[in-house]
Amino acid sequence: MIPRKIPGLMQYTASGTLVLLSLLLAILPAQSYAQPAPERQQAAATTIGMQDVVGGLENIQQTIESRRNSITELRKQLKGLEDPSDKQEIAQKIDQYKTDIQGLQRSFELLILGGINLSILEEEADRQLDWRMELEEIIRPLLSTLKEVTAKPRQMDSLRRIIEQREDQLEVVSRALDTIHAVRETPTTEGVSASIDQLLNEWAQRREDTQRELEIARFRLGNLEIDRVPWQTRVSEALGEFLSGRGLTLLLALIAGLAIWLAGKGFLTLYWRWLYRSSSDIGISRAPLVLYAYRLSLATLIVIAIILVLYLRGDVLLLTLAVIALAGVALSLRQTLPRYAAELRLLLGVGSVREKERLVLDNVPYHVESLGIFTVLRNPALEGVIRLPLQKMNELASRPSGTEPWFPCELGDYLLLADGSYGRVLRQSIEMLEIAVRDTVEQINTKDFLGQNHRNLSRDGFGIGCTFGIDYRHQGICLDTVPLRLREAITTRFGQEGLGEHIRDILVEFKEAGASSLDYQIYLIMDGKAAKAYFKSQRLVQQACVDCCNREGWVIPFTQITLHTSDDTLGNDGLRAGGTDKSAGPSTASA
Repeated sequence: MIPRKIPGLMQYTASGTLVLLSLLLAILPAQSYAQPAPERQQAAATTIGMQDVVGGLENIQQTIESRRNSITELRKQLKGLEDPSDKQEIAQKIDQYKTDIQGLQRSFELLILGGINLSILEEEADRQLDWRMELEEIIRPLLSTLKEVTAKPRQMDSLRRIIEQREDQLEVVSRALDTIHAVRETPTTEGVSASIDQLLNEWAQRREDTQRELEIARFRLGNLEIDRVPWQTRVSEALGEFLSGRGLTLLLALIAGLAIWLAGKGFLTLYWRWLYRSSSDIGISRAPLVLYAYRLSLATLIVIAIILVLYLRGDVLLLTLAVIALAGVALSLRQTLPRYAAELRLLLGVGSVREKERLVLDNVPYHVESLGIFTVLRNPALEGVIRLPLQKMNELASRPSGTEPWFPCELGDYLLLADGSYGRVLRQSIEMLEIAVRDTVEQINTKDFLGQNHRNLSRDGFGIGCTFGIDYRHQGICLDTVPLRLREAITTRFGQEGLGEHIRDILVEFKEAGASSLDYQIYLIMDGKAAKAYFKSQRLVQQACVDCCNREGWVIPFTQITLHTSDDTLGNDGLRAGGTDKSAGPSTASA
């Protein structure tokens, strides 16, 4: 049995012991007479450790031989038995002893090798092609590296758990043996005593096996703990290995990618210089397409160069990580690739938006000046410009503009607003309009302005309509002379005010015979240049009609109220209350 003092005495693994012995043999000829005290202590500790290993091996071998002898005896007993139940019991014991022998043989080997992991020597059986298995093969280098990095901590943790379990088992077995000894000391029959002795031997053997497994686990854990080196040494070794291996590979890959990037940057700079000097319209219009092609080609070449460097260096781990990164990029491009394809169609002029066409954005029409990384939109009638990313254009559509206006008004136009007010445009931009209304300046959002029903007097012109009446005494000339004279008077009046040239048409027609007057419908159509005189034009029409009546001696009727009463004493003169002017228009009210 291995002594319990093994963890304090065992200072090196088996491999470490061989290396130390080799070094001692190498320096022995030169310094055999002056061996330092620490080296002598290490040699002594190594000798003691090897003695403990040999003692443990002898103990395991004795146990194996004991198990084999027990199997031989049980087989002899099996031949003399006839009861099937007894035969089955003996066969189960034989199988258990065989299992114990296999476990002891594994422990024997592990004790000799000092806890070396032998799983790497096992060969895998051939299997059928499976894409999931192939994927596992691709990522196996990454997993193997992670497993290698964490192998020792995992092994130490497993041994600690085994030690804890074996200690608990040993405690239970010890209590069981104490109980069996207490029962054994009680007087009983010979048959019962024999059975108790047999059970006692079995539990004693179990305790011995548990103790042996516990010592083996402690021995292996002690070797792993002793194998620790200072963290400075580990860091320096890891850094040296990284710089000479994977670090150098990463540096070469970085240099290759940087070289291609610098070459592409130089090519792009030369292209911009040529484009600036040549001032080619075609080159300028295709500059965004060239930029997109440059970025795509540069990214592809950089990826190929990095993959090629990793492949030539034979670093499977970095190559696997690069492939995984490319797979992630490909999955992300699956969502963004349609957008890039749409943007490419826009740059090629086959998309939903094209240059030199008209599109509507927020109810405002714009002219597409250029399509590029940023699309330039401009309304010729409005101040300001809009720059939108090319991605935004995928959501819009354009069409040929034709001859239609870009905006309902221009600077200086006179408008009749939706609320009936009259104003003049002072400023208009893509955000808002400033309109002078009476003695104030109103600001209206451009989008809201387009959504309302405004009338542009300066662009569309305007009409003036009114009704004018004369007295019934002029009934003889009401159908020919009166309309002619009124038309001439209006034309003359507007000419005197400098508005005659802006008259498009004049309509003067007899409308109806009213209650106390002969009414005429007057309507003037003015062009947009007279928009400034919109209210003045309405007054000029009335002035011209009154002036014509004064010249021709025509009477303009007024409203009369006639009162009738049943009292005859008032006489005929008392029935009229005339001369009361209500100025309510060319109608008469009677009571």
